[in-house]
Amino acid sequence: MANRKIVRVKRSSKYSDRIIIHLDDKSVFRIPEDAFVSNPLHVGETVTLEKMASFGKKMRMQEARDAAFRLLGYRMRSISEMKKRLKDKDFDEEEIGKTIHYLIDKKYLNDEEFGKAFVKEKVKNKKIGPRALKSEIYPHQLSPELIDTLITKIYQEFDLIDLIECHLVKRRIEKNHKISHKDKNKLTNFLTRKGFYWDTIQGVYHDWGLI
Repeated sequence: MANRKIVRVKRSSKYSDRIIIHLDDKSVFRIPEDAFVSNPLHVGETVTLEKMASFGKKMRMQEARDAAFRLLGYRMRSISEMKKRLKDKDFDEEEIGKTIHYLIDKKYLNDEEFGKAFVKEKVKNKKIGPRALKSEIYPHQLSPELIDTLITKIYQEFDLIDLIECHLVKRRIEKNHKISHKDKNKLTNFLTRKGFYWDTIQGVYHDWGLI
């Protein structure tokens, strides 16, 4: 294996936890600070291509972890979404797998906690029904059992009838005030698109005198 001589060692100005190694052939490679501390390199020493590759692998793992933390800095993520986003950033299966394991172990990733926050935000802000909610959470690939539990619990907190009535009030529908067949069909189609089931819609219609 060919060796390269180290001509400069400096801390990255952009990432304080990375060390930049300059070599005599004008190439550079980066090392995570923790890897450098446990195995320091000094100016004048030589380093093999094999050792550079080993440091490069550690650097890729650090970059995958940093990318994950940046994503989590915006909002919570499901495990499935995190895997996809890291794959989109061209990390390989080993890098993604180890990063996901680390995040789960440190409780930065938790599908149950993600699911609770996700369904609450969707129902509270969009006032959608269970069918639409199930459709929106499905891409995150949570377990069917967890999805069912989340949906059951969120509609114990947010009553389905109250949600539908919010839509009626917003659309200026009045209780015991007859609406045309055409307008009623439009309203039904709207509430169906919002994810409510017909039996719940019909119950509200009955209470509001819209039957």
